Amino acid sequence: MKQFLMVISVLILITGSVNAQSDVTVKKSEFKTIDDGFKVAWKHIDEGDKFYSEGGIFFAKALEEYIMANSYNNANPELNYKIGASMLFSDRKEKAAPYLLKALELKNDVAADALLLAGLALMYSGEFDTATEKLNVYLDSEHRKSEENILKARKIIDECASAKEITGDTLGIMIENLGSAVNSDADDYSEVFSSDGLKIYFASRKGLQPGSRNFYPDTKFDENIYVSEFAGGNWSVPLLAGPKITSKLCETPLFISRSGEVLYIYTGYKGNGDLQVSEMKKGAWGPPSPESFGINSSYSETSFCISPGGDEIAFVSDRPKKGQGGKDIYIIKKLNSRKWSKPENIGPAVNTPYDEESVSYSFSGDTLWFSSTGHNTMGGFDIFFSVKDSSGTWGEAINAGYPLNTVWDELFYRHSPVDDSLFYFVSDRPGSYGGLDIFAGRILPPPPPPSAPEEPPLIPSKDTIVVRDTIVVVKEIPKEPVAVQSRPSTVIFTGKISDSESGEPVPARIEITDVNIDAIVGTAASSVDDGIFRTELPGRKVYIVDIKSAGYLPVTKKISISESFEGEAFNLDFTMDKVTVGKKVVLNNILFELGKAVLTPDSFEELDRLVTILQDNPLMKIEISGHTDNTGSPVVNARLSTERARAVVDYLVSKGIDKSRLTYRGYGSEQPIAGNETEAGRAINRRVEFKILEF
Repeated sequence: MKQFLMVISVLILITGSVNAQSDVTVKKSEFKTIDDGFKVAWKHIDEGDKFYSEGGIFFAKALEEYIMANSYNNANPELNYKIGASMLFSDRKEKAAPYLLKALELKNDVAADALLLAGLALMYSGEFDTATEKLNVYLDSEHRKSEENILKARKIIDECASAKEITGDTLGIMIENLGSAVNSDADDYSEVFSSDGLKIYFASRKGLQPGSRNFYPDTKFDENIYVSEFAGGNWSVPLLAGPKITSKLCETPLFISRSGEVLYIYTGYKGNGDLQVSEMKKGAWGPPSPESFGINSSYSETSFCISPGGDEIAFVSDRPKKGQGGKDIYIIKKLNSRKWSKPENIGPAVNTPYDEESVSYSFSGDTLWFSSTGHNTMGGFDIFFSVKDSSGTWGEAINAGYPLNTVWDELFYRHSPVDDSLFYFVSDRPGSYGGLDIFAGRILPPPPPPSAPEEPPLIPSKDTIVVRDTIVVVKEIPKEPVAVQSRPSTVIFTGKISDSESGEPVPARIEITDVNIDAIVGTAASSVDDGIFRTELPGRKVYIVDIKSAGYLPVTKKISISESFEGEAFNLDFTMDKVTVGKKVVLNNILFELGKAVLTPDSFEELDRLVTILQDNPLMKIEISGHTDNTGSPVVNARLSTERARAVVDYLVSKGIDKSRLTYRGYGSEQPIAGNETEAGRAINRRVEFKILEF
């Protein structure tokens, strides 16, 4: 019986290279350097080779063995090649390039495909120019190359060019992994949500039980449907969705009705992979039965969704007659209460000679979201969208942008059924627990437009106005000629953003506001690899820097670049606090009237930032705590600190924060963070903090 995997196409880009790998052997005579440690090191190579020959998930185990052997001799070209290849075909792709490049440096003909793999690895590490250079050398080399590898090299070159262009701009979104409660070290994907957003069905390729049998050439387990519920601010441990929709073969959820009582499922054991339907009866899912729309064919149908109006269905199939190549998107339309039109290919504006997958409609039904390995993908599958015009024609596919899309695979874009700003998708990017993981994303509000100047315009001779994201327009105002400046009028603002505890680089979005005109005049994104950011500011003045990153508390800092500053680049590093339960954060500039629990207006700016944090993280619950120094009566200090903490809570509630998310407590002088022997220390101890209770 055939047992087709719904996600087999996700693996084509990777497994195609695996099958084409060169036969590279570490020779004992060339590997041995000294007697001490050789026997153990060679045993690691022998074990690693066994895993390496299995491929698939066993590349990770081969890597563990090869790394141990590498500690004995790190200058063997074949071993470096195998380490790099094992990283590239497991979950360590971004770390593979140095090993493959070292293998080539030690032995330029170490393997016929070493340059191809090095180019692919360099793409994953974000070194697009170097990747392109290596791939061109590979194409120009005299090494014997398969037609498949030639096409792959050219495709990666195109993807590097797209990646350079697309990563030049950054979407205003926050992204975070849905968490270990849902995601596992196996592939987790194809998420669908109940209409209230409180229940998620998804497919996972984790084994049903220890010792589960594996049927598939990629060495992974079959797909099964799991369900998790959202309660108390967290997703529950996923359970199998039901015995009648679980087998030792493949099932994947594709779409659920608004009532939550009809679940459309991909079944790999029907036909060549067919669409089936399960109905909820007496609280349990019934056995799958064939769909009634006339979609199933002798080919595979791997994705399915119904438009919000219920009058159109989009699905994916690999039928060749009307296809553009690979898997294509097809549309059927409702003709009457019982009849649907025949499937029609959505057309070349959307479909490509490569694979399209994972379709879903927008709230309004006029936008179709999907993934593709064609168009201007940055690498693997990217998420695209197409908008239908008034005539019913679907427009050109548009890449959804960075950082939603990366050089890794991104699929299964789904908007939240209850929140326009919330969406979900699947990726195997760094930050995954293993394989494909489900991620949540939130669309950030657009920056406020620059306010129009009053008459007469109070603007300097050169006024910088941000018109969209990172694009800056410089408007010249005619004036009397002035002497040529010896330094540039603009300033390069650069720095590094890192985790406050680990020191690891943090990928973040940076917005810089000119306080004089209250307008955003620069944006940047820090690098995933080293946390470095760089942007150009319009002059030497006072700015507000806002930094945000998924899973971290935002940072806001006022910087002043003096007119006397002579340098061309102003450097300032930032650290960010990871959002964890129990984390305490001091609120700066929270001021009260002397001896009272009455907030002064100077406190509002800082408190409004806390309001924004709570709005951006609707599941966060916090404790506001008041603290004093040790002067005065302990009883008075305890009462005053409690009243001041309550005053902060009252302010937050007045700004729309639900009171159930807030608690307060006064600690008096019980928890000093500095010595009370000096006025400076006592000033530090007089503070207001918030502690994260739930997230």
